[in-house]
This record gives sequence, structure tokens and C-alpha cells, in this order.
Amino acid sequence: MALVGNIRDFGLSDFLYLVDRGYKTGGLYLTHEQETALLFFEKGKLVMASRRPEDQDAELLVRLGLMNQPQLEAARRALSAASNGVTLTQVIIDQQIVERDQLQNGLMTHTEESVYGLFGWPEGEFRFEQNQRPPAESPTMPTPVSVENLIMEGVRRIDEWGRIKDRIASTDMIVKFIDQPGEKAKGVKLAPEEWRIFARINGKDSLAEIAQKTGLSDFDVCRIVYGFLTAGLVDVMKKPRPVVGARGALVAEPPRVKKSLVNRIINRIRGM
Repeated sequence: MALVGNIRDFGLSDFLYLVDRGYKTGGLYLTHEQETALLFFEKGKLVMASRRPEDQDAELLVRLGLMNQPQLEAARRALSAASNGVTLTQVIIDQQIVERDQLQNGLMTHTEESVYGLFGWPEGEFRFEQNQRPPAESPTMPTPVSVENLIMEGVRRIDEWGRIKDRIASTDMIVKFIDQPGEKAKGVKLAPEEWRIFARINGKDSLAEIAQKTGLSDFDVCRIVYGFLTAGLVDVMKKPRPVVGARGALVAEPPRVKKSLVNRIINRIRGM
């Protein structure tokens, strides 16, 4: 019999602790408005997490850059020829298509980001199906991971999100450089991850688009841009409303940004 409830009444962190302490095996299904999530556990440890239906498919391994399409097809053929009970993950490792550590690290990063976002849900229906396991072809981690660190990091992010959302309401917002960085910009030193985001700021892309282009999580992009805001380097604004074109078509009104602005600010920071 499935265990059902709402994370409004029974917090997600409490439920994860329950699964961990009880060495539970099964699938946790979560829904909130139009969003869904699916987590699988093996004896209390997490083996897979997804926030989108397509992330439950092996094609995720290609999208994450862990293997190419021909390698995935070879793994699928090997899985079809294998006996029952063998998983795609086992086949990939046994066939030495991808090193175990590389597969683990790549999937763990994706899994962690999928879980962290769930802690921001104020409510959501959940259903835990005991002893249910992911399909054999699903992209599962070779080594299940403890949920303790995920819980602590997830709770920490909730606290940070509270501060960030005072300035950045959503990832649909546009980030742009300001003309005069001001005194706060003096002495600013950027880490490599911050430079990756800094170089993508063009006054047109939303925070979500920057996250997609840099391969970073929405949280990390918002956290870093929040730092830029505090330093007086950038500003954020709502996405421009569509305007009616000449033939009645809806077109986005582009923000006006001076082309040389990015280079001027980069050069100014480097010279500080």
C-alpha cells in the first residue's frame, strides 16, 4: 500500500530522513501545481532523481555529456542481450563505455540539483511506492548516495533563496550591466565560475537562459548574480513585454544595451 500525503503537513526533509533511517526502498512521486518530481531509493539511499519526465530516459546521459549517441545505442543493445535484473548503468560500467567515477559524478550533480529545487516547494502531494525500482534503462547512479548532505544543503538553499528573491523575483528576469559600477565595484575579484556568468550577461538573456548556456544550476546563477547586484555591477529587470509588430505579430522589445559596455566593465574590473 502506498504512503500518501502533502509536504505542507509532512516536510520533505522529515520524509527523506524517514526513508533514510528506515532503509526504505521505493519510488517517491511528488507534484506541485504543474511541476512533478520522481526520486528512487535503495535501502534508504538515493539512486535517481528527476524533475522532468525526459530525465528518466537514458538520453539524459547524452545531454549531460557523459557519452555520445553511438555509445548509448551500444549500451542499449548490450542491455537487450543481458539477462533480467541487469541495469543500463551496470552495462555501461561493465562494457567500459564510461568510467564508473565519471558516471557517478555526472549523475550525482544532476541528481543533487533536482533534489535541491524541491525544498522550495511550499506544498505538494507525495506518494511513496515501497519496493518500486526504476526501469532497467533509467540513468541511475552506480553508487547510491546518503540523503543527509542533500537535506542540509537543501535547507541552506531555502534560507539563501529567501534573501536572493528579495532582489531577484524569478529566473525569467533579465540581467544587464549598469553604466557606472560605482564604488562597490572597486576591488572585485571574480572566481572562474563567476567569470562564466559575467561573460554571458548581455542584457537580453534571462537568468534561466544563462544557467542553460553555462551548465550551472538556476540557484548558482541567481546566487552569483545576487553578488553582482550587491557589488553594484549589474541590475535586473522584468522580461520585456511583447509588442505588436508591423503585421500584428508579437515580437519581444529588446533591451537597449550599449555594445561596448561589457568590455568597458570587464576592463575596469581587471584594472582595479
